[in-house]
This record gives sequence, C-alpha cells and structure tokens, in this order.
Amino acid sequence: MSEKLKRLLDKGRKSLAQKQYEAAGALFEEAVTLDARAHAGWFGLGEVALAIGQQDTAVQFLEEAVKLQPDAVKYLQRLGELYGRIGHAESGVEVLLAARRKAPKDAGVLANLSGAYVAAGNWYKAREVLQELVRLPKPKAAHFCLLGLAAQSIGELDDAMKALKRATRMEPHYPDAWLSLGHLYLEKKHLPEAEECVEHLFKLVPQQLSTLELAGDLAMEKGNSGEAANFFQSAVAQAEDSAALQGKLALALVLSGDVLRTVDAMTRAHELGVPESWILEQLGFIFTKRHQLDVAQENLEMSLERNPDNLNVMNTLFVVYSKQGKSGQARQMADRILEKDPNHINALVNLGSWYSEQARMEEAIATYRRVLELNPRMVAAYANCMWSLVHSSEHGAADILEAARAYDINICQPHQRPRDFSGRDADPERRLKIGWLTSDMREHPVAAFVVPFLTHFDRRQVEIFFYHHTLSEDKVTGIVKSQADRWREVQGLGDDALADLIAADEIDILVDLNGNTEGHRLPALARKPAPIQVTWLGFPGTSGMSTMDYIFIPPDPLLEKGGWCAEQPWPLPDCYGVRTGIPDVPIQPGLPSERPGRPFTFACLNNFRKASQLAIRLWSKILLQVPESRLVLVGRGGKDEAFRSYVESQFAQYGITPERLDIKGMMPVNVYFDCYNEVDLCLDPFPFNGGTTGYDSIWMGVPFITWPGDSLVSRMGRIILKNVGLDELVVDSADAYVELAVSLANDPGRLKKLRANLHERMQDSPLMDAPRMAKSLEQAFRGMWRRWLEHRATGIQGPE
Repeated sequence: MSEKLKRLLDKGRKSLAQKQYEAAGALFEEAVTLDARAHAGWFGLGEVALAIGQQDTAVQFLEEAVKLQPDAVKYLQRLGELYGRIGHAESGVEVLLAARRKAPKDAGVLANLSGAYVAAGNWYKAREVLQELVRLPKPKAAHFCLLGLAAQSIGELDDAMKALKRATRMEPHYPDAWLSLGHLYLEKKHLPEAEECVEHLFKLVPQQLSTLELAGDLAMEKGNSGEAANFFQSAVAQAEDSAALQGKLALALVLSGDVLRTVDAMTRAHELGVPESWILEQLGFIFTKRHQLDVAQENLEMSLERNPDNLNVMNTLFVVYSKQGKSGQARQMADRILEKDPNHINALVNLGSWYSEQARMEEAIATYRRVLELNPRMVAAYANCMWSLVHSSEHGAADILEAARAYDINICQPHQRPRDFSGRDADPERRLKIGWLTSDMREHPVAAFVVPFLTHFDRRQVEIFFYHHTLSEDKVTGIVKSQADRWREVQGLGDDALADLIAADEIDILVDLNGNTEGHRLPALARKPAPIQVTWLGFPGTSGMSTMDYIFIPPDPLLEKGGWCAEQPWPLPDCYGVRTGIPDVPIQPGLPSERPGRPFTFACLNNFRKASQLAIRLWSKILLQVPESRLVLVGRGGKDEAFRSYVESQFAQYGITPERLDIKGMMPVNVYFDCYNEVDLCLDPFPFNGGTTGYDSIWMGVPFITWPGDSLVSRMGRIILKNVGLDELVVDSADAYVELAVSLANDPGRLKKLRANLHERMQDSPLMDAPRMAKSLEQAFRGMWRRWLEHRATGIQGPE
C-alpha cells in the first residue's frame, strides 16, 4: 500500500469518526480511484452510505469490499447485518455464518448472526447462537435479554424467564430487560412480578410508550379497567395512529363504563383499521372469563355476524352455549368450526366435553384420543380423557391407569428434577408442615369436604399451608383463609416458581386436592417440591404420576390391594370424607309414592354425565318391571330440547317412553335438596358413583342402591352405605341391582324401615364426624412421615 493511499484511508476514518460524512466520502472515493483494489476504501464508502441512510448503495460498496477481502470478519459482519436490515435475511445468515467460521468466538458476529436468524424467522437457530454468545467471557445483559426473547418465541417460557432475570441482575438500569420480563410475567399470569417490572420501568423510562402500554395490559389483567384506560390514553397521546393502542383503549373504556369516551375510542380505532368484530370478540372473551355468560354471548354473536369465518369466536361461543346448557346451539357451533377446520384442537377438546356432558363417553374418549394424536402434549385432553374413562362402563381400572401413566410420561416426567431433602429435621414427632394445593376452596364440592375438619386439627401437631390457585373467591374462601397458618395465592406462579415456593416453605407433606380436574397444578408436583405427596378428593382416581407417593382411600380391602393406581393406597379408618353444614331442608314424612296420585319415583340426582350406557340399560329394566314408575334425572342441559331428545332416545331403545322420565336442569341448592322429598329410592350411578350426591341423598332420608366396581370412583357408594348401616343395599351384580330396586319398589314396608331415622343415623356416623376425620388425617400424616424417615435412613426410594 502506497503512503498516499494509507494517508487517504487514515484521514477518511478520522472524518467518519467525527461524523464529517461528506469529507469522509470524498477521501474514500479518492482512495478507490487511486487503487480500485483498496478494500478498506470500499468498506469506508459503505460505512458512509450507511450513516447517511443510503442502504442500497452501502450494499454495493460492502459487497465490493468483501469480494476484494473475503477473509475480513469485519466486512462480512457489516454486510451480513445490512442484508438483514434490507430484508435479505437468508443472504445475511449465509454471510454471517462465513464470518463465524473465521471468528467463532466473536461476540459481535454471534449477536448479528442471531439477529439474522430472527429476521429469517428461525428463532430456534437464533437461540442456539445466543446460547453460544452468553457462554463467552463477559456476556452483556443485552445478550441475555435477546436469549430470553428467543426462548419465549419458541414457547420455552421457563428458560426465557431465567435469561431475562439474569439480564436484569446484570444491568438493573436496562429498560429493555425489565420490559421483556414484564411481558413474560404477564403472559404467565405472574401478576405481582409483572407489577414489579412495571415499577422499575416507571423509575427508568416513565413516559416511554412501551412502559405505558405494559402498565395498561397489567391493569386490564388485574381487572382495573379504569386504571388501564388512563395508561392507554397516555400511550395513545404519543402514538395517535396506533390501531392496536386505540383498540386496547376502547376495550378498557367499555369495561370501566365510560360510555362517552368509549364511543370516541371505538370510532377512532375503527378509523385506524381495527375491525368492530375484533373489539366485540375481545369483549366476549373477557366476559366469558368473568362468567358473565349472557353478556359474553351477546358480544360474541355480534362479532360473528360481522366476521362469519372467525373460528376463535365460534369456539368461545361453543364454550358459552355449553355452560348455559344450550346443548343444541353448542353442537351446531362445533360442527361449523370442524367443517372449516377438522383438526381445530380447541374445538375438538370442547366437543369432547360436550359429549361427556351428555354421557356419550365413548364418543368423548375417541375425540380426546384424536386430539392427542394431533398434539401429544395437550394437557387438557389427558385430563378430560381420564374424566371420561372413569364415567364409562365400557372401560375399567386398567384403562384409567394406562391413560394416567401416559399423562405422566408425556407431560410430567420431562419436568422431574431431583430435590435434596437430606437437611430436613428428622424428628419423627415434631410438628409437621402440611401443604394443601387446590383451586377449589370456594363454593365447590371439594371445599365441602375440607372445611369441616380444618378447625379440629391439633395445631401442635400440624401447621397448615394453603396454596390456592384461582382468582375466584367467596365466603368459603374466607373461612378457609381464617383457618390457615399460611395462605399463598399462587395463581400467578408458573410451575417452576410454584414448586420452588413449596420447597422454600419446607412443606413435609403436600396434599393435592385437584387431581386431574380443571385448575390442577400437577406439573408443579412433577418437580417433587415436598418429600411426601398425596392425592385426595378432587379426582377420585389415580394421578398416574411417579412423583405422587400416596392416594387416600376409604377402608376397602379391594382398593387397599392397589393395582388400580400408580400411588400407594393409604386407607382412612372410617370413610373417604366428612360433610357438615349441609342445608337443613325439611324432610317430608312417609313415602312420596303413598301420596295421592303419585307413582313410585326412582332418581339419580347426579349430573347426567354419570349415566353410563350400562346404567341406562339397567335403569330401563327397573322401570319396565315397576309399571307406571318414573325416573328423575338431572343434566346441565335439562331445559334444552336437543339434550332432552338425546336422553329420551337413550331410554327409548329399551322401551321407555318420555313420560316416564322427569329431566331437570341445574337447580338452586334448596330446590335441589327439596327434590329428594319427591323420591322414594335413589339409584347410584356406575361406574362413577355419587360422592357429594350420595351424602345428600342419605341426609334427606332417601337410601340408594349401589353396585361397586374395581376402582376408587366406583366404590364410593359402598362406604357411605356401610357407615349408616345399609350394607344390604350394596349389590354384587347387574342382576342383583335390578332385582333389589324392583323388590324395594314392591315392598313399601321394607323401604320405610330402611328410610327410618336415616337422617339421624348419618348425623351420628363418621360421615359427619369432623373431629374424628381431623384425628385420622393427623395419624395418617404422622405414619407417612415416620415411614419416610425410616426409608431415608435405609436408602429406600418411594413409599413402599
């Protein structure tokens, strides 16, 4: 290189550094005129062109520099970055891969390569490169922030969380890290943590548009629509032409009841291109979440009128109709969705639930299995499939266990991680920390079995922790809170965070009260946050989980043998649960059928979904052998013509005419209990016996006949009857079930004896002895704890 060329290049670089772009351009141009092979001159011209916004020209200069000096990492890096900027993502990746081959540990090259992959839409590759980048010495907070965004984009939210947290620790004053972390917390419904991120952003960049928008999104999620509207209004002031912000503002104003501002915001959002159908869709979804179903229906139907092809609106309407008991309309909506998209996962899951509500369990199971073929990691499909299996008379305990173990293998086991409990105090008699994990401490059957014994625990023996994961609260929630030593609201925590919280609380025995039911947190239990884990009440069957140690059962020799569950059965001494506080509805004396003009009345007041095909057949046989008798049934769609027609058709195939059936919808509590005053004899469904309903029936002085099966769910009726001295109503075959029902219908004297003082017998039985249940649980917990200590001392794994 000549001295003149060297001086020109040095002066050009100096001018470029001082942002004297015209002078720098002239010097670099003179350099390449002097020597067309002066690659540094072409590179300098490219930098100048970039600085003044002439990207297309810059590409030509940089390409010439790379052509002349293909081994120059700096040239390759700059050209690859520029390709990404102008939309040539694939070319950018190719050039930057060449740069990485020459400088595999160059942080700048790796950062640009990850950006090129993002521009190409390949977040997986971007994450791989960023993982390399953060392993280099002295990584930057920005690198971890990018890694978090990449992980979030491919759905690996726990990894994203770790990376973004690392970024905030490395650089606490880095707004982008707090913003990204806040969005992630909001996505995972970790609202307290999201709020903390917003607080940091208001300290760092309080007027930044992204800060205001995140604050508004958080306020909306918390139900503070007025506060959200204020944030969105401030954001809109900075970006008046943002359709997305105007749409959010309109939604917030609707929910806050500000009618005048709502009209203005909606009008403006519509002018900017936000479809009215979208606004109505969002409102419908919000009201569905709030269980305001009539308002949700109105908004969703208006949205669908404006956009008839919106499958998401159809699916939400399907859910709304189902919850309203509008069975026919729900099914029509499902058919519309699946006609357009036969593999619509959410619609198929909801269709399975629709079949289940109608006791069409084989169709429900087939639908859920189809979903799992399409998506083996669809958690709801596993839970719903197991729920249908326990209702089906065509499947047994082995089928239920197989499905539960598949859930464990595909969903839970990938999240298992070892925990070290060696530091736990090994005193066998010390006060134990008992954790109760549930979403149902509210007006719910599970709470009805828990509330009675809470006040009777010996607090010298046990310390009570509740981990409650739902936003729904009522007076029952308040009662449970008052009895808890520690109450944790965990609906905003992810599975890792929840498991870590339980472990940090040093819970000795964790009792899962959900099982495979709506709102469960079984993946958190897969992380084994407590040394001993027990399942009880919510799902009357096995969890299938290898990390679940025990399952509480009633005293029953068949159940105690195991084989039907993945856990070790732990029998409670008297019964499966206790009830108190049942509504005191007056019981009318005598048999209802002895009243003038009244036929003999059988009833199954469980939800109709418990009416298995075999149960329908046997109930029909009973009705045929007891002339003029009738059967009372209850279903969510009891008032819906399509539902009633289906139920009637199921009995018609066995010769039962519609007038023999009294099909009721869901009723207020007192009306439901008063129904028992119209019933002579109840018929326990099978294989899913009545649990709560079995207690209710005995409370109201109405006995029932039960036929036990081979699993927990099918042996509930047996233990209820044994506790009130009605063992003779427990039969061992289908024929015996029919024969006993017919015999009792024809022997009013015997039936009266069975009904005599039944209410009082229940009051005096273990079924309502809350102190006794509390003592039984304390003894069970102490026994589990001693066994765990013995096994720890000898190195035995698990409860065996």
